[in-house]
Amino acid sequence: MTDGIFGDMFDFNGDGHLDYGEQTLEFMFLEELINEDEGGEDEEEFY
Repeated sequence: MTDGIFGDMFDFNGDGHLDYGEQTLEFMFLEELINEDEGGEDEEEFY
């Protein structure tokens, strides 16, 4: 089991731990999920 929020989804080298690059990608993915949930920064509003 890895130490990531999403388990081993971002453990690209398969060593069981996330290095700094893998952690960065994991947090970028999480930020994108949060932005989608809140409507996102890039999403246009239609009236």
